[in-house]
Amino acid sequence: MENRRKLICKQPFLRDTMPNRKSIFYSFECSGRERGAATILMAFLIINILLMVGLTAASIMVLNIRMSAEIADSVPAFYAADAGSELCLYQVRMLNADVCLEAGTLGNSATFSARKASGESKIKSTGSFKETSRESEITW
Repeated sequence: MENRRKLICKQPFLRDTMPNRKSIFYSFECSGRERGAATILMAFLIINILLMVGLTAASIMVLNIRMSAEIADSVPAFYAADAGSELCLYQVRMLNADVCLEAGTLGNSATFSARKASGESKIKSTGSFKETSRESEITW
């Protein structure tokens, strides 16, 4: 009986709610030392769970921030590609050029390169901004 007292601690509310002392939920009172060890263990487990939840949330947020940055760089890259396509299309339609090979830089430091081969009715253009590049194609 003495060994059992050292291993199992009784919750104070069980004494009042469980009159049957032979119940499997009933146990003896603990010393302050045993109660302190159980409290430290529970606090450690709760802190670990909260840490895991926090780290998971942080990693998800970091991925979302990176994706947002890529989307923000994608728009100027696409507009640069579109500007190159329009410049080449202008040369083909207005200046009657059969071949077009253009490259340039826009005011926001986005770059483009557009090309049209002889005899084709297709213009391909590539725009780049920072580390993102987008392509556009015009066919008529």
